[in-house]
Amino acid sequence: MDKGRESLIEAIQSSGFQSVWAVTGGGVGAVHAMLAHPGASRFVLDIRIPYSPDALAGFLGKTPASSCSEDAARAMAQVAFDHASSLTHHALGIACTAALQTKRTRRGADRAHICIQSAGQTVCEKVDVAPGSRSQQDAFLSGVLLDRIAEFVGADQ
Repeated sequence: MDKGRESLIEAIQSSGFQSVWAVTGGGVGAVHAMLAHPGASRFVLDIRIPYSPDALAGFLGKTPASSCSEDAARAMAQVAFDHASSLTHHALGIACTAALQTKRTRRGADRAHICIQSAGQTVCEKVDVAPGSRSQQDAFLSGVLLDRIAEFVGADQ
């Protein structure tokens, strides 16, 4: 990991927020980067990876119309935020749902939706992901996810 990314992660971890994450379909590189950096427990309370459709429905308490959509990301971020709020007063819910390269036929382009929820704000973004290997796509998406978290917590300055 480069020094710039390490500094960004350190700034996120030092932000005073604590988070619960929910990622499905992509974004696991961001999870790994965050957990591999010393002091991760300052920022990370819990991470969920409801990867299958049934696991995602169980996590949300309902089956989303589309697993990779803004609605699904918003719902995931809200569930994550609710869980974080039960553990801390400086809670964030972080969600990433992605449709990346696969061997099966899928409708639509490779894409992801990121959503971050706090007590007073919700920020969601659709991320278009260029064709490439699965690992290249996840590396790109994970970088975007970390950048958006940093922006949200004010650690990007």
